[in-house]
This record gives sequence, C-alpha cells and structure tokens, in this order.
Amino acid sequence: MRVCKSVSLLAGLLAVIFVSCEKKAENFEKVSEGKLQQVTDRVYLLDGNELSNPILPKRKLPRAILTRGALDRNLKVKLIDSACEEYTSQTTKLNISGLEAGKYVTRVEDRQFRISTDNEEYKDGFVKLTSGPSGWWPHWNYSPYTESEYPEVLFVQSEAGNGLYVFHMYFNKPLKMFGFEIAPNTPGPDHEVTAFYQEGDYYRSETLFSLKQTVSTPSGARLLAVKSEGEFWMVTVSMNYPPSATAGFAITNIRYALAD
Repeated sequence: MRVCKSVSLLAGLLAVIFVSCEKKAENFEKVSEGKLQQVTDRVYLLDGNELSNPILPKRKLPRAILTRGALDRNLKVKLIDSACEEYTSQTTKLNISGLEAGKYVTRVEDRQFRISTDNEEYKDGFVKLTSGPSGWWPHWNYSPYTESEYPEVLFVQSEAGNGLYVFHMYFNKPLKMFGFEIAPNTPGPDHEVTAFYQEGDYYRSETLFSLKQTVSTPSGARLLAVKSEGEFWMVTVSMNYPPSATAGFAITNIRYALAD
C-alpha cells in the first residue's frame, strides 16, 4: 500500500451515518452472487469500441468510513455518502460542461471558487471525458449513490498523460462542505479509495479527517462528501492497492460550500 506523504492519521475508525440520505439507500434490492460476478477482467480503455458488460444490477453498497486526524479529534464532521436532496441543496456544483472534451486542464472553476491541481511539487490535471464510446462508457452508478448514471467525468492524469492513483486538489478559498463522485479506471474487484481533508493548501498540511470508501467499475462509483465545522483548504485522494500505477480514476459532480 502506498501511503500519501501528506497524511498524519490516528487510528480509531468511526462509521458515521448521514441518516436522511441513507434511508433511500437502504431500499436497494439484493442481487445474487452470480450476477455480481458478471464483471470481466478486461480494462476499459479510454477510447475504442469494446462495450462488453458495461453495467451491473443495483446492489446495496457499504458505507464510507470516517477517520479523525490528530489535529482536532473533537471536530464535528458529518459524513455524506448518498446524493440526497439535503446534500445537493446546501452545495453548489461545479459546471464542467464548458470544458473541451479531451483537453488537459489544471483548474476547474466558477465565479466564486476554483480548484487547482498543480503546484511546485506536482504537475497533475484533468481531462474531460464525455459519456459514450469515445469517452467514459461504463455505467457510473444508480441513485441515490450518485447524481446521474452516465455523467461527463474528469479523468485524473499527470502532465505526461499517465493515470494517477494519488491526486491533490487545492482550493482558492476555505470550504466547510465538499464532495465528489469517483470510480476507478479498472473493472472487476472493488477498490479502496481514501480522501484526506487538510487544513492548509500545502500538500504536507495536517489532515483534519479522512474518508475511506469502496469503489468499482462499472456501476460502483461512490460519493465522498463531508460537512465540517472546521474549514479545510485541500483534499488529497489516494487509491489503496491500485491494480496499476497508471490506470487512474475519474471524478465528477464536484460540489462545495464556502466556509463562513
């Protein structure tokens, strides 16, 4: 397991339920093990026309796990892992429709907020992929786990064009709420991904808390979101035990609320 350099964590996992969101997720129908094993071992390339098995049936998925950092163990944090109305109504979604598909960018922004992905240490960025054979074609997931089933996504990659399994998002303003949906660029078994919410906008900044979630492709994208009493300036995302150092992952439906 590759451990992100920016992280300083204490043990003591705390599973937190965002009740109003979770009620909807509880109603998912159960799926037999046979159906869940339909995923192949084939990697979904970013272009081409191989469309075998791009979707799985609905299934009940595990909750995210919150881990508190050493900086303030009493900080009040609400974990959100379902895209319910309570979450979407309190946040603003970054609109990526204006980005050119296939173009490498290092920032995503609107009139009041900006996410940057490169600094003196790391030169990383996004490439927007449309939904379909020329972009990201696997099924994303079902409501309420995600906002949409076939969204446009931002594929995370280095300046050299390689997929990444560790990625940093720097904010130009402090936030109290932040969330995004994420899926790996590798189908098959579930993968663990962790998001570290940090107090400063430097990659070595102390971690206030982190969220761990299980994700997969297809039909296994998940939301990682929080509402915190303490403000944070950046988020580092790390895929644990990545199947490939360059497979990478995609994110979408980025939402935020500025700190007071």
